[in-house]
Amino acid sequence: MKDFEFFLKQTNFLKVVDTLEKFEQGLLDKDSPRAREFVLFKRQLYAMYEVQNRSVNEHELFSFEVERKNLTWLYRANADFIQEMHRVD
Repeated sequence: MKDFEFFLKQTNFLKVVDTLEKFEQGLLDKDSPRAREFVLFKRQLYAMYEVQNRSVNEHELFSFEVERKNLTWLYRANADFIQEMHRVD
């Protein structure tokens, strides 16, 4: 979690994104397990940044888009995600 906090606290997140993208394109062996870990970390970091920087109105709009019948599906997807994160850790 400290790694996420470090990147999220940077004042210019677009420079962080640019650096991560260049690192992925130029330096990673795409077939290695470390590369897959990096890509997963990057995706999670981007999602955290997006959620952290949503306005109150955007949060409300998102929550109204979720239909009741999808709540079970969302719950199961979240449980699977948490289980996968525990496995990765």
